[in-house]
Amino acid sequence: MPGFGVMPFGTGPMGLGTPVSASEPPVGPAGCLYINPATKDYEQDPETGQLKQMPPVRQQVLLAITTLTGSATTLDWLGIRLPRKMGDRFQGDIEVSVRAALRHLTDTQKIIRVDSIVAQRGAGGRARITVSWTDLTTKLTDQVSNFNPNP
Repeated sequence: MPGFGVMPFGTGPMGLGTPVSASEPPVGPAGCLYINPATKDYEQDPETGQLKQMPPVRQQVLLAITTLTGSATTLDWLGIRLPRKMGDRFQGDIEVSVRAALRHLTDTQKIIRVDSIVAQRGAGGRARITVSWTDLTTKLTDQVSNFNPNP
């Protein structure tokens, strides 16, 4: 039974892409899309107009400490569990929580080493968690911060 038209699907001139319609490949360091730690949004490079890039390991660390446990519906284990109060044990509770959130990168994949975890109490019940770590695939050190409302 013949279909609509005279050519099989995808073989006619309207079924093929042209090089003009394809976007240019990104320039700069190859990796994953850059996520702004403060806004959690992707950012565009103002010079090239393309989305910014970040190393894949850095993106994994950032996602692990900025995602609250249970908020990612497909990965219920991913993320950080914040303490309920900013009491005397706050720094210790944050360290345990961050190490648990990064366990898949430190113990399972063994691609990072956590060098330090600092939790700073802020005004209005906010906390700033800064994790310094070493990427074992490149031997470079890096740090990411997470601003958490009302732990």
